[in-house]
Amino acid sequence: MRKRLEFFALYGLSWILLFQFFRVIFFIYHHQKAAELPPFLWVQSAMHGLQMDISFAGYILLIPTLLLVFTATTTGWYQKSVTVYSYILGIIISILVIIDLELFKAWGFRIDTTSLHYLETPAEAFASMGAAPVVPLLILLVVLFALTLAVLRTVIRRTVPLFQKTRFVYTIPAFLLLTAALIIPIRGGFQLAPMNESAVFFSDKSFANYAAVNVPWNYMSSMINAGYSKKNPFVYYNDSEADSLIRGLYTTSEDRQQIVDTTGKTNVIIIIWESLTAKVVSGLGGLENVTPQFDSLSKEGILFTNLYASGNRSDKGIVAILSGYPAQPTHSIIKTPKKTLTLPSLPKEFRKNGWKTSFYYGGETEFANMKSYLLQENFDRIIDKGDFAKEDMNSKWGAHDHLVLNKLLQDLDKEKEPFLSTIFTLSSHEPFEVPAKTVIPGNDPENLFLNAHHYTDSAIGDFIKTAKTKPWWDNTLIVIVADHGHPLPYTQKAKTGEFHIPMLWLGGALAAQNIKVNALCSQTDLAATLLAQLNMSHNAFQWSSDIFNKDRKSFAYFAFNNGLGWVRPGGFLVRDNLGGNITEREGSLNAAEEKLAKAYLQASFGDYIGR
Repeated sequence: MRKRLEFFALYGLSWILLFQFFRVIFFIYHHQKAAELPPFLWVQSAMHGLQMDISFAGYILLIPTLLLVFTATTTGWYQKSVTVYSYILGIIISILVIIDLELFKAWGFRIDTTSLHYLETPAEAFASMGAAPVVPLLILLVVLFALTLAVLRTVIRRTVPLFQKTRFVYTIPAFLLLTAALIIPIRGGFQLAPMNESAVFFSDKSFANYAAVNVPWNYMSSMINAGYSKKNPFVYYNDSEADSLIRGLYTTSEDRQQIVDTTGKTNVIIIIWESLTAKVVSGLGGLENVTPQFDSLSKEGILFTNLYASGNRSDKGIVAILSGYPAQPTHSIIKTPKKTLTLPSLPKEFRKNGWKTSFYYGGETEFANMKSYLLQENFDRIIDKGDFAKEDMNSKWGAHDHLVLNKLLQDLDKEKEPFLSTIFTLSSHEPFEVPAKTVIPGNDPENLFLNAHHYTDSAIGDFIKTAKTKPWWDNTLIVIVADHGHPLPYTQKAKTGEFHIPMLWLGGALAAQNIKVNALCSQTDLAATLLAQLNMSHNAFQWSSDIFNKDRKSFAYFAFNNGLGWVRPGGFLVRDNLGGNITEREGSLNAAEEKLAKAYLQASFGDYIGR
């Protein structure tokens, strides 16, 4: 048994060391980009990438470890099988590493299943290789393949023949258990978020982040999560017709209402409230006494009463808020860093114009691949779970909301103005654990959900109360908006109830108070609206519309699991994209409106595919 375990450890370690060696080759091949980084970032890339290397080594070990179950009496077949297995993996991974070296120059990101598109057009593939040093790359391929096989074959030859005969009663439970235990390194440890690109992204230097990525892991992840099809599954009209219909929704003029005082540069704080649904805000027709602080603050600011979330998950909501980009029904753009790299964003625009930017979250920013997005969008500072003590955490997500809000207050006292700070709460997410006395009793999910919102509401109320005493309050705008809605509480049957969310603007920078904005709008419209109020261009945000523009077209689109919602002043419709059926309808929306909804889905998903 000992020699079997020795083989398991050495075989896995060999792959990890090979992956680190491949990373060194990547740095050498791209020496000009590497030279732009300080040497300590080379080391950090290797250290951060180690976790992904271990993860993919765990995948590789699955088959050899499972086969060890059957080696109790004979081992000759096992040595041959693992050798062939290593040959196959060695050539595949070596080819991926070599192709990635050259493609990174052209693409700017690590190889993924985009490369499979070239199989459809071989002539184009060969043409694109015209400038590549083919012969040196082929030589390097042979060297890497030979080195990989030499290392692995040495481990196999020096350990497998020394396996001693034993009994299946030992090998079966031992190696079944060990195979199952590989899930730990595969998912990157015991943390909440499984392994993703965010786990290794660590710097605002893109090349350092990409160098940390494990090539075969990235390729496998791309195949599993995104596939390689560039075909839009939601095609209903000619692309030019769909685009024309949608662009007509974004035609505006220069005539707009100004509600923010822009005498000086305005600080902005965006509070993204986890799962805040209009159904818990009494001022929007929701339940009483769940969010009393929000209701009270609404009288001091500008309450947007007819706003809809773009998607049904946090990863989609954050992109909708910060990049003004609509959610996709079957994908999430935040999980593909090469696509999010192309998005505009509020932190990019603010930082470009002289604002200091920061993002605060009490949980793991690796969750849902947020971290890669946040780094790419140029936040100067990212605060997350690692910046808080263990005793400040709930059992699942991270630091409680009031602690993160307090840290933000403390840090803003030292922040250079003007600043853009974004904070994402988490206490109102399942399992709805809060460090406060229960106000809304009951252990059922609905009452726990309501009580958690009451706690977050109280924490935000205290934050605002203290913020009003700060010297920066008078020239600060605070935006409170949900990341998405929620099915709870079950007070409405219509799908639109799940996506109807509040947004509230507060702060000393407001030129008006106690106003309700009843215009129908979307979460994606925040970006253009905010930038327009602060006299900054929002031309890059093509899916965002200035709510205060007097010639704006009123509509809201939302996406859920392969379905869409389309809301207009005359009513709404909800469509099942799989069956093509309208599952809900209210008001006077006709066939032309259904066509607009389908065109929006087609055009927005086409834009997603093209990035």
